[in-house]
Amino acid sequence: MLNIGDTIYLDIEGHSEEEKQRFKCRLVDRVKDFLFIDYPINDRTKKVGFFHDGTEFNASFIGKDQAVYLFKTQLLARKKGQIPMLIINDPGKDKYLRIQRRQHVRVEASLDVAVHPKDHEFPPFVSMTADISGGGLALVLPKNHNLPVGKEIKCWLSLQMSTGEMKYIQVNCHVIRIISTKDSPREKASIQFIDINENDRQTIIRYCFERQLYLRKKGIPE
Repeated sequence: MLNIGDTIYLDIEGHSEEEKQRFKCRLVDRVKDFLFIDYPINDRTKKVGFFHDGTEFNASFIGKDQAVYLFKTQLLARKKGQIPMLIINDPGKDKYLRIQRRQHVRVEASLDVAVHPKDHEFPPFVSMTADISGGGLALVLPKNHNLPVGKEIKCWLSLQMSTGEMKYIQVNCHVIRIISTKDSPREKASIQFIDINENDRQTIIRYCFERQLYLRKKGIPE
């Protein structure tokens, strides 16, 4: 489930939401219940993190099924080798908490989107998402739009991660259908990502995961 080379995210145990810092590292080796990771890099400042032995973390990684898995761990020791490594404990698969139960969890989110045609079929416009997942999004459409169903478009997304860092993603998309409902004066478009860079997809999945946690913390139905 957790393989050599996988990316692991570490959140420092006990920090408030505002003070929370996230670090990114890679699994270099594992021996029994010990995980050997390279030195974690702060996801926002891009600087190497330094920690005391015994520091507790909430760790997470994305499995091959695109689900996010969480587990608690602790810094046990350091090891010198071709690259310096930290040793943290692995509580075992039965202690992993699986967050996503579908391939791509869809979460409600209002994100800025710039929409451009692929072949000049309509004027570019700026709008918002209604929801988003690792596979696509629902786009709130302006009045009198000319968005063509079945055509390819380009979308520029801006995502604010829980660390405060902004991520900008450009992705080719396919317009699946236009949705009209009595409850909303604005039509929406169902948009599917195509040819998306895997790193960009992982960023979106990570955003959805963080958004899920935020909504649960606020008691807002997902």
